[in-house]
Amino acid sequence: MHEETIILTVFVLFVVAGVTLLLMAMSNRRYMRELAHRERMAMIERGLVPSPETDPAQFEAATGLATTPASADVPKRGQRFRTLGVAMIGLGVGLAFLIGLTGGDPGIGLGIGGAWVALGAASLLNYFLITRER
Repeated sequence: MHEETIILTVFVLFVVAGVTLLLMAMSNRRYMRELAHRERMAMIERGLVPSPETDPAQFEAATGLATTPASADVPKRGQRFRTLGVAMIGLGVGLAFLIGLTGGDPGIGLGIGGAWVALGAASLLNYFLITRER
């Protein structure tokens, strides 16, 4: 047998095994969620209060025990722009180095990487403007 055929066969077996494991895990998770849903519905039909283990914040809000809003742990709207801005600046600097060094022309690298850095800076500016409004 050819070496390429063996490598391809092993690769295909790994992919098939991975997909099979993924499908089995997804099926098991679906089944467990269905069982939890059935149990919860049975408790509600019998007039019992379902346990708060699945979503304690929603349970406390429904019973009036919550002291803080349920969305207090959700990140603020502007934080997405800050994260995106930092990531885009990093990507731009990386592209500038990569294209500039491998392409042999630093101007092209700075042009493409600089465009990404500018987009990241605009996103960071958007973050600062949003947080300043508050």
